[in-house]
Amino acid sequence: MRIIPKILIGICPALFALSACSSSDSTTEADSERPTVVVTYSVLGSIVEQLVGDAATVTTLIPDGQDPHEFEPSAKDIESLNNSNIVVSNGLDFEEGLEETLENAKTAGVSVFMAGDHITVRELSDEGHDHADEATTDTTVVKEEEHDHGAFDPHLWLSPAAMLEMLPELSKAVGAAIGADLSVQLETLVAELKTLDAEIQEIIGGIKCELVSGHDEMGYFADRYGCEVIGAIIPSLSTTSEASAGELADLKAEVEIHGVPAIFTGLGTSPAVAQQLATELGVKAVTLSTHFLDGAANYQEFMLRMTKQIAEALG
Repeated sequence: MRIIPKILIGICPALFALSACSSSDSTTEADSERPTVVVTYSVLGSIVEQLVGDAATVTTLIPDGQDPHEFEPSAKDIESLNNSNIVVSNGLDFEEGLEETLENAKTAGVSVFMAGDHITVRELSDEGHDHADEATTDTTVVKEEEHDHGAFDPHLWLSPAAMLEMLPELSKAVGAAIGADLSVQLETLVAELKTLDAEIQEIIGGIKCELVSGHDEMGYFADRYGCEVIGAIIPSLSTTSEASAGELADLKAEVEIHGVPAIFTGLGTSPAVAQQLATELGVKAVTLSTHFLDGAANYQEFMLRMTKQIAEALG
C-alpha cells in the first residue's frame, strides 16, 4: 500500500483553495474589464441584457418596486452612470428625477440612448396638458430633436411592437459603445418579440378589452391590441399627480356605463382608493406589475403574465 506523507495531505487542500481563489479572482477581474451598460429600469434592462449577452455587464439603476416617475439618484448612482460605456433610458419624461443627471452625463461625454427617441410616440391630442382626459390620442412619429417635453406617453415598453421599432437603433448604439457585434443577438431577440406580439394578439383577441388602469399607462398596449381605455384612477401619464373627487366621480360613471368587470391598479396608485372604488362599483380590483419585472425572468415573461392577468380579469 502506498503511503502519502502527512505533509502532502496538508498541502493539497491549501493548493486547492489557492486554485479556487485564483479562479474566482480571474472571474472577478474579467467582469471588471468588461464594458458596462447602465439601464434605468428593469423591464428595459431585460431587453438590453438579452441583446448584449456576455459582451458587457448590465446594471439596473432603479430598484424594482421603486416608482421610476419619482426616483432620485444617489451619489453612487451618479458615479455608476458617469463610469459606464453607455446609459440606456426610456426618455419621454419617464425618469423625471434623472433628467438633470442624464444631461450632465451626456455633457461629460457618456453615451446616452433614449428609447423614446426611436419609436412612434403616442402624443396626446389635447395639447398643453400633461395627461389624457380622453381615450383619443394622435399617434405621430416624433424623433429625438423634436421632443419638446410635452404630453408624450412614455409607457412604450407595454407594446412589443414599440420595442421592436427601437431595437435596431439600440443594437447599433450599444454595440458601438461596447465594441461588440450584436447582430446575432438582435436577430434572435427580434424573432422572440414577434412571437410574443402574436401570442398577446391571440390572448386579447378572445376578450372584450376595456381598460381602467392605475394611471394613464396602457395606451401603447391598447393601441396595439385593439383595447379601449375607459379611464384611469389617476388621469395622468405620471404617478406624481393625484385625482380629484370630480375626476373619480367621472371615472365611476364611465365604468358603470361600460359595465367593466375589473379595474387595474399598481405602482403609484393608492391601494385604498382603488379598493374603495372597486367596492363602490361592485367590480374586482386587480394589481398589475406594469413598471418593473417583479420576479419575471425576462421581458417576454413579464408581458405574458400581465396579458394573462388582464384576460382573466376581463374574460
